[in-house]
Amino acid sequence: RRGRTVFSAQQLQVLERVFAGSQYIVGSQRKFLASQLRLSETQVRVWFQNRRIKWRKQMLTHTLVP
Repeated sequence: RRGRTVFSAQQLQVLERVFAGSQYIVGSQRKFLASQLRLSETQVRVWFQNRRIKWRKQMLTHTLVP
């Protein structure tokens, strides 16, 4: 099992910008983004998975709280 990845502020900024455009990233895009950010494809894939979960929780909170 790998340790927790600590993303730099610049990496997070790019990841969030890409996520804002699309919540899903396909193979070729993931490979390109990973190489640009000097991360593995797995790290990018897991970040997107976790970010979608966070987004869903935020949406639930906003719909439940008036």
